[in-house]
Amino acid sequence: MEEEAVRQLGLSILSRGRIAGWPASLALLVSVTFSTGLAGAAELVDIQVSNTGNQYFLESESLLKASVPSVFKVLLDYDNFTKLSSAYEQGRYLEPAPDGALRVYTLAQGCMLFVCRNVEKVETLEIFLNRRIVATVIPEYSNLEQGVTEWLLTADGENTRLGYRMELTPKFWVPPLIGPPIIRYVLAKGGEDALQRLEAVAREFDLEHATKD
Repeated sequence: MEEEAVRQLGLSILSRGRIAGWPASLALLVSVTFSTGLAGAAELVDIQVSNTGNQYFLESESLLKASVPSVFKVLLDYDNFTKLSSAYEQGRYLEPAPDGALRVYTLAQGCMLFVCRNVEKVETLEIFLNRRIVATVIPEYSNLEQGVTEWLLTADGENTRLGYRMELTPKFWVPPLIGPPIIRYVLAKGGEDALQRLEAVAREFDLEHATKD
Protein backbone atom coordinates (compact mmCIF):
# COMPACT_ATOMS: atom_id res chain seq x y z
CA MET A 1 0.00 0.00 0.00
CA GLU A 2 2.81 2.40 0.85
CA GLU A 3 4.55 1.75 -2.48
CA GLU A 4 1.30 2.34 -4.36
CA ALA A 5 0.77 5.66 -2.53
CA VAL A 6 4.27 6.75 -3.51
CA ARG A 7 3.63 5.73 -7.11
CA GLN A 8 0.34 7.65 -7.31
CA LEU A 9 1.81 10.80 -5.79
CA GLY A 10 4.83 10.54 -8.07
CA LEU A 11 2.59 10.23 -11.13
CA SER A 12 0.58 13.28 -10.07
CA ILE A 13 3.81 15.26 -9.77
CA LEU A 14 5.05 14.15 -13.19
CA SER A 15 1.70 15.00 -14.81
CA ARG A 16 2.20 18.67 -13.99
CA GLY A 17 4.37 19.16 -17.03
CA ARG A 18 8.04 19.33 -16.00
CA ILE A 19 10.48 16.49 -15.60
CA ALA A 20 12.14 18.11 -12.60
CA GLY A 21 11.26 16.93 -9.08
CA TRP A 22 11.37 18.51 -5.63
CA PRO A 23 13.61 19.62 -4.20
CA ALA A 24 14.27 21.05 -7.62
CA SER A 25 18.03 20.86 -7.29
CA LEU A 26 17.91 17.11 -6.82
CA ALA A 27 16.07 16.46 -10.06
CA LEU A 28 17.87 19.11 -12.06
CA LEU A 29 21.31 17.96 -11.03
CA VAL A 30 20.67 14.36 -11.87
CA SER A 31 18.12 14.47 -14.65
CA VAL A 32 20.87 13.66 -17.18
CA THR A 33 21.67 10.47 -15.33
CA PHE A 34 18.47 8.50 -14.85
CA SER A 35 16.22 6.20 -16.83
CA THR A 36 13.84 3.34 -16.08
CA GLY A 37 15.79 1.06 -18.42
CA LEU A 38 14.90 1.98 -21.99
CA ALA A 39 15.36 -0.86 -24.46
CA GLY A 40 18.54 -0.38 -26.43
CA ALA A 41 19.31 2.84 -24.59
CA ALA A 42 20.90 4.00 -21.34
CA GLU A 43 19.97 1.97 -18.29
CA LEU A 44 19.52 2.97 -14.67
CA VAL A 45 21.20 0.27 -12.61
CA ASP A 46 20.62 1.68 -9.12
CA ILE A 47 19.47 4.83 -7.34
CA GLN A 48 19.42 5.63 -3.62
CA VAL A 49 18.03 8.81 -2.00
CA SER A 50 18.18 9.74 1.69
CA ASN A 51 18.19 12.81 3.89
CA THR A 52 19.22 14.02 7.32
CA GLY A 53 17.03 17.00 8.10
CA ASN A 54 17.44 19.45 5.24
CA GLN A 55 20.57 17.76 3.88
CA TYR A 56 19.96 15.37 0.98
CA PHE A 57 22.12 12.52 -0.33
CA LEU A 58 21.83 10.71 -3.63
CA GLU A 59 23.82 7.93 -5.27
CA SER A 60 23.18 6.22 -8.58
CA GLU A 61 24.74 4.04 -11.22
CA SER A 62 23.80 4.05 -14.90
CA LEU A 63 25.02 2.31 -18.03
CA LEU A 64 25.28 4.39 -21.21
CA LYS A 65 25.88 2.99 -24.68
CA ALA A 66 28.67 5.41 -25.54
CA SER A 67 32.39 5.61 -24.85
CA VAL A 68 33.87 7.09 -21.67
CA PRO A 69 35.67 9.99 -23.47
CA SER A 70 32.46 11.02 -25.26
CA VAL A 71 30.26 10.89 -22.14
CA PHE A 72 32.94 12.82 -20.27
CA LYS A 73 32.94 15.49 -22.98
CA VAL A 74 29.15 15.94 -22.79
CA LEU A 75 29.13 16.21 -19.00
CA LEU A 76 31.67 19.03 -19.18
CA ASP A 77 29.83 20.96 -21.91
CA TYR A 78 28.06 23.40 -19.58
CA ASP A 79 27.50 25.87 -22.43
CA ASN A 80 25.07 23.36 -23.96
CA PHE A 81 23.31 22.06 -20.84
CA THR A 82 20.09 23.72 -22.04
CA LYS A 83 20.05 21.22 -24.92
CA LEU A 84 20.16 18.27 -22.53
CA SER A 85 17.13 19.25 -20.47
CA SER A 86 14.36 21.84 -20.79
CA ALA A 87 14.67 22.40 -17.04
CA TYR A 88 17.99 24.18 -17.56
CA GLU A 89 17.53 27.82 -18.48
CA GLN A 90 21.21 28.82 -18.47
CA GLY A 91 24.59 27.13 -18.28
CA ARG A 92 28.05 28.51 -18.93
CA TYR A 93 31.66 28.69 -17.84
CA LEU A 94 32.68 31.72 -15.79
CA GLU A 95 36.00 33.45 -15.38
CA PRO A 96 38.34 31.19 -13.39
CA ALA A 97 38.82 31.86 -9.69
CA PRO A 98 41.91 33.86 -8.61
CA ASP A 99 43.68 30.57 -7.89
CA GLY A 100 42.91 29.36 -11.43
CA ALA A 101 40.11 26.94 -10.46
CA LEU A 102 37.41 26.40 -13.08
CA ARG A 103 33.99 27.84 -12.24
CA VAL A 104 30.59 27.18 -13.84
CA TYR A 105 27.12 28.73 -13.55
CA THR A 106 23.74 27.03 -13.99
CA LEU A 107 20.18 28.29 -13.62
CA ALA A 108 17.32 25.84 -13.70
CA GLN A 109 13.70 25.58 -12.58
CA GLY A 110 11.87 22.67 -11.05
CA CYS A 111 8.29 22.22 -9.88
CA MET A 112 6.60 19.73 -7.59
CA LEU A 113 3.03 19.88 -6.39
CA PHE A 114 2.21 23.55 -5.85
CA VAL A 115 5.73 24.98 -5.55
CA CYS A 116 8.29 25.98 -8.20
CA ARG A 117 11.84 27.06 -7.47
CA ASN A 118 14.75 28.47 -9.41
CA VAL A 119 17.96 26.66 -8.57
CA GLU A 120 20.95 28.92 -9.13
CA LYS A 121 24.46 27.58 -8.63
CA VAL A 122 28.04 28.66 -9.06
CA GLU A 123 30.43 25.76 -8.63
CA THR A 124 34.12 25.05 -8.82
CA LEU A 125 35.16 22.10 -10.99
CA GLU A 126 37.86 19.52 -10.39
CA ILE A 127 38.51 17.39 -13.47
CA PHE A 128 40.37 14.10 -13.61
CA LEU A 129 40.69 13.30 -17.31
CA ASN A 130 38.14 10.79 -18.63
CA ARG A 131 37.47 9.44 -15.16
CA ARG A 132 36.07 11.81 -12.54
CA ILE A 133 34.38 15.21 -12.23
CA VAL A 134 33.75 16.95 -8.91
CA ALA A 135 31.60 20.11 -8.68
CA THR A 136 31.51 22.01 -5.38
CA VAL A 137 28.90 24.70 -4.72
CA ILE A 138 30.07 28.21 -3.78
CA PRO A 139 27.30 29.14 -1.28
CA GLU A 140 27.63 32.92 -1.52
CA TYR A 141 26.73 32.78 -5.22
CA SER A 142 24.12 30.02 -4.99
CA ASN A 143 20.80 29.31 -3.29
CA LEU A 144 22.25 26.21 -1.65
CA GLU A 145 23.92 26.18 1.75
CA GLN A 146 26.34 23.54 0.48
CA GLY A 147 26.58 20.97 -2.24
CA VAL A 148 29.01 18.51 -3.81
CA THR A 149 28.38 16.53 -6.99
CA GLU A 150 30.68 13.78 -8.27
CA TRP A 151 30.62 11.78 -11.50
CA LEU A 152 32.79 8.68 -11.81
CA LEU A 153 33.16 7.12 -15.27
CA THR A 154 34.47 3.63 -15.94
CA ALA A 155 34.58 1.62 -19.15
CA ASP A 156 32.28 -1.37 -19.50
CA GLY A 157 33.33 -2.83 -22.83
CA GLU A 158 32.51 -0.09 -25.36
CA ASN A 159 29.97 1.45 -22.97
CA THR A 160 30.25 3.74 -19.95
CA ARG A 161 29.26 2.92 -16.40
CA LEU A 162 28.41 6.26 -14.80
CA GLY A 163 28.53 6.55 -11.03
CA TYR A 164 26.91 9.60 -9.49
CA ARG A 165 27.08 10.94 -5.94
CA MET A 166 25.53 14.13 -4.65
CA GLU A 167 24.91 15.81 -1.34
CA LEU A 168 23.29 19.21 -0.89
CA THR A 169 21.55 21.47 1.58
CA PRO A 170 19.10 23.99 0.03
CA LYS A 171 18.63 27.47 1.48
CA PHE A 172 14.93 27.31 0.67
CA TRP A 173 12.16 25.44 2.45
CA VAL A 174 11.41 21.89 1.36
CA PRO A 175 7.84 20.63 2.08
CA PRO A 176 8.12 17.69 4.53
CA LEU A 177 5.61 15.71 2.44
CA ILE A 178 8.26 15.32 -0.27
CA GLY A 179 10.62 12.76 1.22
CA PRO A 180 13.22 10.45 -0.34
CA PRO A 181 10.70 7.84 -1.67
CA ILE A 182 8.86 10.50 -3.69
CA ILE A 183 12.09 12.10 -4.89
CA ARG A 184 13.45 8.72 -5.95
CA TYR A 185 10.29 7.84 -7.87
CA VAL A 186 10.15 11.17 -9.71
CA LEU A 187 13.84 11.05 -10.59
CA ALA A 188 13.63 7.49 -11.90
CA LYS A 189 10.53 8.22 -13.99
CA GLY A 190 11.28 11.77 -15.06
CA GLY A 191 14.83 11.76 -16.41
CA GLU A 192 14.35 9.65 -19.53
CA ASP A 193 14.35 12.46 -22.07
CA ALA A 194 17.50 14.14 -20.78
CA LEU A 195 19.26 10.80 -20.47
CA GLN A 196 18.49 9.92 -24.05
CA ARG A 197 19.84 13.29 -25.16
CA LEU A 198 23.03 12.79 -23.18
CA GLU A 199 23.61 9.39 -24.71
CA ALA A 200 22.67 10.57 -28.23
CA VAL A 201 25.16 13.46 -28.14
CA ALA A 202 27.89 11.19 -26.77
CA ARG A 203 27.24 8.65 -29.55
CA GLU A 204 27.56 11.45 -32.12
CA PHE A 205 31.02 12.19 -30.74
CA ASP A 206 31.85 8.48 -31.00
CA LEU A 207 30.74 8.48 -34.65
CA GLU A 208 32.78 11.57 -35.47
CA HIS A 209 35.85 9.97 -33.90
CA ALA A 210 35.31 6.72 -35.83
CA THR A 211 34.89 8.67 -39.09
CA LYS A 212 38.15 10.53 -38.55
CA ASP A 213 39.94 7.25 -37.92
